[in-house]
Amino acid sequence: MINRAIELVRKSIEPLVFTGAGMSRESGMRTFRGEDGLWNEYSPEQLSSISGLRSNPEVVWDWYRMRLMASEGVVPHAGYEALTYLQKEKGNLPVITQNVDGLHRLAGQTDVLEIHGSMRTASCLDGCGFSTELTSEVLKNIPPFCPDCGAILRPDIVLFGEPLPQEVILRSYRLAEKCDLMFVIGTSVQVWPAAGIPFTALDKGAVIIEINPVQTELPHNENVISIRRKAGEILPLLFGTGEKI
Repeated sequence: MINRAIELVRKSIEPLVFTGAGMSRESGMRTFRGEDGLWNEYSPEQLSSISGLRSNPEVVWDWYRMRLMASEGVVPHAGYEALTYLQKEKGNLPVITQNVDGLHRLAGQTDVLEIHGSMRTASCLDGCGFSTELTSEVLKNIPPFCPDCGAILRPDIVLFGEPLPQEVILRSYRLAEKCDLMFVIGTSVQVWPAAGIPFTALDKGAVIIEINPVQTELPHNENVISIRRKAGEILPLLFGTGEKI
């Protein structure tokens, strides 16, 4: 199985990567779902919605400040580094991610499609056009306000009740339609419409290399290679950056 995956990586002309929360979890980031998920402690309706932000901006922004502080010192694991290596080998490696933590960019991936946005930046809630990187200086006072129009700032993640960024989603599906190999890493493939991306790749004839310690919604067939190991362990092996098999 692994030797076949290595050969597919070697021959691939247009590889594509699709990642979920499991990729971040290996680096120590807390996820939203699962046994230790943040939604077990906090209400998503209150803390990740436009209505919650408008009605309780101090509470919402205190939570996001906590999340940013908790992410300090979290670094990309060996799996991220292996993806950067493959990007250099292939010349380009688009990465579609459901994560908002920015670890792909921190690891050096340059073509990253963040379909749920990023918690590393913020913009004006009233849409005046102002945006900024989220720094300790910006978050010194909670909630932060737009210096241009005085409105509250919002984190640049997709909040409950908002549509996914259409340009990003459309490009993600276009990439899935033309890729010859897709890595599906650390995602349960349950959250739609993002979950449709790997199924689109399969429908167009691509082979999927799934890397996830647990069973997912992907089918069992000859075009899906499921490797039940962690990305930080297996990606360096597949790309020749780790110990030889």
